Amino acid sequence: MLNGRLFIPHRAAKRELTNRSARDEIISAWRKNLFARLPAKGVSGCRLIKAYLTTARGPRRTLYLVEDASGDTIFLFHRPKGDPIGDNMANANPAFESALDKAIRAATEDIQAGRVDVIER
Repeated sequence: MLNGRLFIPHRAAKRELTNRSARDEIISAWRKNLFARLPAKGVSGCRLIKAYLTTARGPRRTLYLVEDASGDTIFLFHRPKGDPIGDNMANANPAFESALDKAIRAATEDIQAGRVDVIER
């Protein structure tokens, strides 16, 4: 179970959360704690978790980065099936790997600059 807070970096929200229901979906998935774990290459002390969601707009995959020490979670992606990243959130997918690196860098910059919404349990 995740114990920390959920950070929604502003650039990730602008890119991934196109409407209010998408934002509600990623918060709900985080609160339910139903995740599959993925390896987080090159991010020591962290792990990636993925949630599979069924929404009114169709199936979605949501990706978060979790800091092991604090339990804090950072939102990264909320993608539909049929999207090059949403279809295969795995390091074997070059599109995913490239997008993941960019998303983690952008999220880190947003958090350091205070451009982030913080959701408490």
